[in-house]
Amino acid sequence: MSSRFLSIDLKNGLLTAIAFTVDAKVMRVTDHAVLAVAARPMEEALTELSQKIDFHDATCHIALAAESFFYRNLSLPFTDSKTINKILPLELEENTPVKIDRLLIDFITSEENKTHSQIIAAMIDRDLLAARLTTLQTLGVDPETVTISGVPTALRLLNTQELPADFLLLDIDLQEATCILVRSGHIVLIRPLAFDPGLAAGFQISSNNTIEALRPENIDATFQAFCKAIHQALQSSDIAHEFLGLAVYLSGSVSSWAGTTERIPAGLGDLCLSCSPAVSDPATMKDDVSERSSYQIVPPTDATWQPEIMADAVNLGWQAVKNWKSFNLRKEAFATRKSFAGSRNQAIAITLPLLTAAMLAILYLWYDYAQLLKEKKGLDTQIHAVFAETLPDVTRIVDPIQQLRVKIQEASHTSTGKDGALPPATILSLLTEISANIPEPLDVRLTRFVVDDNGLRLKGSTDTFNTVDAIKKGLEQSPAFSNVEISAANLDPKSSKVRFELKLTMKGS
Repeated sequence: MSSRFLSIDLKNGLLTAIAFTVDAKVMRVTDHAVLAVAARPMEEALTELSQKIDFHDATCHIALAAESFFYRNLSLPFTDSKTINKILPLELEENTPVKIDRLLIDFITSEENKTHSQIIAAMIDRDLLAARLTTLQTLGVDPETVTISGVPTALRLLNTQELPADFLLLDIDLQEATCILVRSGHIVLIRPLAFDPGLAAGFQISSNNTIEALRPENIDATFQAFCKAIHQALQSSDIAHEFLGLAVYLSGSVSSWAGTTERIPAGLGDLCLSCSPAVSDPATMKDDVSERSSYQIVPPTDATWQPEIMADAVNLGWQAVKNWKSFNLRKEAFATRKSFAGSRNQAIAITLPLLTAAMLAILYLWYDYAQLLKEKKGLDTQIHAVFAETLPDVTRIVDPIQQLRVKIQEASHTSTGKDGALPPATILSLLTEISANIPEPLDVRLTRFVVDDNGLRLKGSTDTFNTVDAIKKGLEQSPAFSNVEISAANLDPKSSKVRFELKLTMKGS
């Protein structure tokens, strides 16, 4: 008997969805859809996507944009998963840009021995995750797993025969990218990066699901800036400093553009040994040790199927079928509800008493039904009055509670919170601005980045006090900051480094 499931890749600029049926080790693509988000709210884009592909009568697995998460690499003196889950909020509390209570945390292990483990922690705003799940549930689907876009593709490469144990995966889409470094067969670094900020080259998806650039004269500069950001991301990590001559694999929609495989090696230089699209041949899977145990994927034959653009959704489907261990944010308050389907006798034994109790409850409540109905009508009237007072410009009221919730979510995703927290895209823009205005030859290491109501605070270390002055002067050139002050600068007697703290005031604050 065949089963049907959906794999949906939700990037901030592009949505891809695939409906699979699995029957006798055959994964058949029965439906697929691609949708550009553009400047629309994600709720609106998901609603349109549900009109292109049937969301009903299927299990579901989703991947959220990598830039929706915060990441930290940690070394811990234990290996037990339960212990790690308990200790992570305490370890991360001082190194998160928002309050730790607002974040849901999951992790994967990058290296482990008998007493220690190296992990990558991924954190997402609980409100953002709740908004995505609520929208999907309203559209008729409740995801079983929630992971990070690009990670399933990295896992696919890890489980592919004859590929190197060390490689770099670049998952590039219209305005965002993810850099995933693999060492000795384990993911050791995940970094979201901006790509083509401000649509300088104007990459977009056409009506036949191909990638084109509106301003080709800016393509070279776009790729050069992107490769520079990759170098900076790797150099800022203690894990990645020793790697040169890596195999580079490309995925994401922009990887299908003809010039990508030429410009990435040119921009990365000695870092790149080779550059090629992420593998897509299911016959080379490491765990397919025999023909009996292997899966076969059957893609559609229509002209709108673009393997490179659909690769992340395809690999998310592979992860679901192969049950590869990865991030899954369906935990704690967001855990999926268990079903009775696993045990028929247990379901009957539990259902019969519940039905009896329900009948008694109905008889008891019927007496008070008329009064409750009257109160409900009164509450509905009050809700409509509050809605009309809160949103006087909205004249068509269908579901006032849901409409208010959507408006609140839209506002929370496009503005700064009371605690000074910024959305992930703004934080990336600030980090890009800071990086661009610190002179490149300077020996400087930033250790903390704090955003609050008073502006930004940067902490770090460098070699001399003159370098601190040079950093200050460089940041003063940025149009994003109205004032830059040196709050502290002290010589560390142990390391002979100068530890400093800068206070930056954003323009308009």
